[in-house]
Amino acid sequence: MRGVEPGVVLALDLGGTQIRAAEVDTEGTVRHRLSVATPVAHGAEAIVAACTDLVAEARVASEADHSAHGAVLGVGISAPGPVDPFKGVIVDPPNLGATFRDIPLADRVAAASGLPAFLDRDTQVAAMGEGAFGAARGCPDYIYVTVSTGIGGAIVSDGRLLRGPDGGAGEIGHLLVDRTGPVCGCGARGHLEAIASGVAIARAARAAIERGASPTLAGMADAAGPAFGAREVVAAADGGDEVAATIVDDACDAFAQSCISLVDVFDPSLVVVGGSLASGLGDRLLEPARDAVARLAFAMPARRVRIVPTMLGDDVGLLGAGVLVRDRLAAADTRVP
Repeated sequence: MRGVEPGVVLALDLGGTQIRAAEVDTEGTVRHRLSVATPVAHGAEAIVAACTDLVAEARVASEADHSAHGAVLGVGISAPGPVDPFKGVIVDPPNLGATFRDIPLADRVAAASGLPAFLDRDTQVAAMGEGAFGAARGCPDYIYVTVSTGIGGAIVSDGRLLRGPDGGAGEIGHLLVDRTGPVCGCGARGHLEAIASGVAIARAARAAIERGASPTLAGMADAAGPAFGAREVVAAADGGDEVAATIVDDACDAFAQSCISLVDVFDPSLVVVGGSLASGLGDRLLEPARDAVARLAFAMPARRVRIVPTMLGDDVGLLGAGVLVRDRLAAADTRVP
């Protein structure tokens, strides 16, 4: 990268339950991992303060041995969408509380740290990480999908992230699966996220409990209390509960049908699947998708495409944030006469 000096990046991964920070180098090594619980209940300013404090702690740890790894070049921020990646603003996230709206987090972090800071949507950042260090390394055409509490994604075509004029391209969770299906969090019916996300699976299980359809799920819900969710439903399905198995299989089928659409529309070489729910389901999620694409997608991409799990696990956002900083610094340098 012309003009981008050797060094390390501070990565900040903001999530609804946890904020993580670390140092990331050019080889994809993650050091000095730090984390705190996201103080959602205390409002937007508390979340921003937690972010800036964690970056400061990571910087102290990094600079203690910077002679070995290089100077700190900047801060990369992975954040829940929707975001304005060009202005570094988190617009209207569903999981950071009612007061967290239109927060210019990149500017706030830059002002607090004295370092350039860049922000992008978490799924875009994850796709950057997988492309640089993970399952999509060396692949110019791939789709990243995260299946977790919600469902999101990113699309890379000819080596470039598709962003759209507002930076919001790649919201794979809002693919239509069933026009008469359950209401999605966005207000529309039958989106993939409304059927196959962790929230959707838990909601379907609670509806089954209310109907008296599954004593097993009812007992698990009583034991787990407010924490009852998709993990318990998957465990019940694995244990032989037919109602839970139907819910999980329906979610996996919705994911498979969406993969057909993604392959037909975007012609990728890879579909990389990450997220906590995808990790828990493993081949129970991926094999139906592979089979559906092989049978029903257009013949040419169906023969080529592979549907694979992420290689980077929990570090995908941190590693992608490192790539984000280097890409933005390099892009800024190319604009200098």
